[in-house]
Amino acid sequence: MNKQVWIFLFLMISAVALRAQTKKLSFEEAVQLGVQNSKQLKLSQNKIDLAISQFEQAKDAALPSAKVSAGYSHALMLARTLSFPGDSGRSTKIKLPFDNTLYQATLSINEPIFAGHQFRYAQQSADLLIKASKLDADLDKDEIVYNIINAYLNYYKIIKNQAIIQQNLSDIQNKLDEIMKYEKQGLATKNDVLRYQLQKSNTELTMAELENNRAIANYNMNIMLGLPDSTELDIQEVSYKLDVDSSFSQYLQIALKDRKEFGSLDYQSQIADINIKKIHSQQLPTVGVGGNLYYFNLSKAFIPGNGSFLAPFILGINASWDIGSLYKTKNKISEARIERRQIDINKDAEVDRVKTEVHQSYMQFHLALNKIKVLQEAIAQATENERVMESKFHNNLATTTDRIDAQTLLYQARISLEIAKNDATIAYYSLLKSTGHIQP
Repeated sequence: MNKQVWIFLFLMISAVALRAQTKKLSFEEAVQLGVQNSKQLKLSQNKIDLAISQFEQAKDAALPSAKVSAGYSHALMLARTLSFPGDSGRSTKIKLPFDNTLYQATLSINEPIFAGHQFRYAQQSADLLIKASKLDADLDKDEIVYNIINAYLNYYKIIKNQAIIQQNLSDIQNKLDEIMKYEKQGLATKNDVLRYQLQKSNTELTMAELENNRAIANYNMNIMLGLPDSTELDIQEVSYKLDVDSSFSQYLQIALKDRKEFGSLDYQSQIADINIKKIHSQQLPTVGVGGNLYYFNLSKAFIPGNGSFLAPFILGINASWDIGSLYKTKNKISEARIERRQIDINKDAEVDRVKTEVHQSYMQFHLALNKIKVLQEAIAQATENERVMESKFHNNLATTTDRIDAQTLLYQARISLEIAKNDATIAYYSLLKSTGHIQP
């Protein structure tokens, strides 16, 4: 009795553990998990944080600068008498103390009033860099979402193919049982039985390969989504996308308007324009105000008495102009303008690339839809052929080979149709991605 209880408990614990490792996963949840756990997107966020830090540094550069310094000096006079020549050959002698002490301190505060707009341009550049970094992060997110959708659909394709192969295997087993009965009745040969057994073995081999592919795809998706490696995924039915809801020109118009690469290039153009202005501003003078507080203590006491120290406070305005910048920045400006033109050329090249990508995605989607129509007709033909061949076989008008070939063609057509539907859906999401609007 105790042994049975322990066996029952073991089976229950094993069942619970197995259930804990299985995760039901919807299409939308897969995308959400992948985006949430993507290391690439974490790197993208880090770039945004870095750009924000650079923006704050640009703001800090416009703040007043303050500096404090202090020192202590101790001098021993080896010559304690100092003579100054005077009138009529007479000299004046001054006796110096042997031990001399000096405490000194300085406080300086400076505030730039005008620095050729350098601080303003630095802040504008840093702000545009933040916006460009966010667009790059959105672009990385689109790529991650597309990869997750692709992986999910490929996994779903394997599951659907397994179901078709399993049905094929079941039909083969039924026909094998039937042909073995015919053999016993003398209505079929041993060779007919062997043909079905070979067909069953080949189908089981295909099933084993599919299961291996499913296990690999399952593991890869666990890594992609940030799930434990041992998690068994139980994915939901996918709604195939088999309709074209817009024309090519509409998709292209959306892409040329909303692709994030164009926004990023626009920000780069603005940054290049600001860089040209920054170089021009180097030719302008700079103006600032400042104050300095000095402290000199010649007494030996750290805290001196009245009248034994100096503490002047100086206020002033300063201006400087690097005249050499008028002729030294000419080539820098030329270089900045070349870089600006390069961005325009890159944008034109990007427009061509996007046009090509949208057109290719649109044509691939239409090709997949046409394949589906052809395969639907092929299934109808293969179904009728299999029915006719089944009837002929039972009337001794067709061989076992003919019967097996007809069944194989039917299931191959079914698998091809499932693959075509899946490929059409992937092509649809690829088309969405090419417009800059990928979503599950």
